[in-house]
Order: sequence, then structure tokens, then C-alpha cells
Amino acid sequence: MVNPDSVSIDALRKTINGIFDFIEKDLGITDVELKQNYCWSIADNVLYAMESPPKQPDVGSLRDDWEFVLSASTRDRQIPIDFTHVAPLLRALAQAVPSYTSPDGSSKK
Repeated sequence: MVNPDSVSIDALRKTINGIFDFIEKDLGITDVELKQNYCWSIADNVLYAMESPPKQPDVGSLRDDWEFVLSASTRDRQIPIDFTHVAPLLRALAQAVPSYTSPDGSSKK
């Protein structure tokens, strides 16, 4: 039985690898252009604080995130905090693939 309050690293890895395989093999996409650099970011201390909405979002930089990810290319530099730089890039990748449909129903290509 799946525990809804925990995330299986193995299941997550398999899903993410499957998505990457689909993007590369089925869609033929090996690189994604970062059409925008800056994006809204919600500070960690309020991200999950549902009792009070964030007053002011922060600004993130996809290019800075990408440079940070590239700098963590060796095993001794790959630590869990790197996910904070990977997450915005994954969202940008999701929005850049041709099959993406935004939550408002419009297709972005």
C-alpha cells in the first residue's frame, strides 16, 4: 500500500527517468531554450504556510539555477539542497515541451 504522506525515491526516480526518456526519444528534444530568465519564487518559510499567503514573492533566475546545477556535476557537490535549483528548471522544461497544456487550458508551443 502506498503511503500518501511519503514519497518513494525509487518511484519518483523511475517516473522522472521515464519522462526524460519520453522527451528525448519520443519528442526528439535534447535541449530546451530558456525563453525567459526570471520567474517568481516563494520563500521557503512561507511556501507551505497555508494559514497566511505570501505577501511578496521572490524573483528567481533560471540561468543562475542552471549554472548552479552545472557546478554540481561531481558527486561530492550533489546534495539535496540542489533540488531548489533543479525544480524551477523542471517546471520550465515541462512548459517548453510541445505537448504542454497550461492549467488554464491554453497550449504553449
